[in-house]
Amino acid sequence: PIYFNDEPAAAASIGQVHRAVWHDGRDVAVKVQYPGADEALLADLRQLGRFSRLLQPLVPGMEIRPLIAELRDRMAEELDYRDEADNQRVFAKAFADDPMIKVPRVIASAPKTVVSEWITGTPISAVIREGDQRTRDLAGTLLSEFHYASPPRSGMLHADPHPGNFQLMPDGRLAVIDFGAVARLPEGSPMALQLMTRLALRGESDQLMELLRAEGFVRPGMRLDPADVLSYLAPFAEPLLTERFRFGRPWLQRQAERVGDMRSPDFHTGRALNLPPQHLLVHRVTFGTLAVMCQLGAEVPLRSIVARWQPAILED
Repeated sequence: PIYFNDEPAAAASIGQVHRAVWHDGRDVAVKVQYPGADEALLADLRQLGRFSRLLQPLVPGMEIRPLIAELRDRMAEELDYRDEADNQRVFAKAFADDPMIKVPRVIASAPKTVVSEWITGTPISAVIREGDQRTRDLAGTLLSEFHYASPPRSGMLHADPHPGNFQLMPDGRLAVIDFGAVARLPEGSPMALQLMTRLALRGESDQLMELLRAEGFVRPGMRLDPADVLSYLAPFAEPLLTERFRFGRPWLQRQAERVGDMRSPDFHTGRALNLPPQHLLVHRVTFGTLAVMCQLGAEVPLRSIVARWQPAILED
């Protein structure tokens, strides 16, 4: 760069971002990894693996060890910024000239540095704090569009749905940054997850149970009532029952209380279900995105977005 601002413009998970001017005059964002961050994170990940025996009794239906191994492997991928740059290039190409989504182009990368276009916008975190309802609805709609369109368009899913990673640009587009964590979905959104959602929407408990067992969400030997499993999963699909759905903290709180109350049948059903490692990041992103939507209090035409990008969910 011909100019580099020593004061960081933003913090990242294991680094910080500085504003600079590239040699051709372009404003750029330079993301630099903290010295020693890689060794510290790897040490933490090794320590995480030792907790599997302690966690297993809390969720008897879940295979904890392979889940922790998957989490450890995916987090370790974030240490080489060249991988992050490659992920960002894929998304930037998939959403090039898109009227709704903006992914900054990568200009240069190295193991601990990535340089990309500088973007200016209002972070979604600021919209959550002080945005009017129209802006909240717009942010929620664009976030939903990006979430559901990404797998079929890019073969990946942005796996860090933190409000600080999304900005509303002055032209009305949603800018997306930080591609260190992604779920790789070369076939698009997993068809099994789409079919599970469809069966939950239609109330087909027996077929849903068969699919859950086939996909490893119910471990061999676990005895579960199909009606209880449907009761546990169906409320999460509620936003797809109407043309527009108002997300909000009360809705999210009801879901958390329903599955977190030890006196609730849903609590015991949840403890008996497994999360196959290959679905870990998709699960994390889906619920993380839901949480952001609820913080926004956004009203979103989610059903039409899903019908466009993942139509198997709503097929008759």
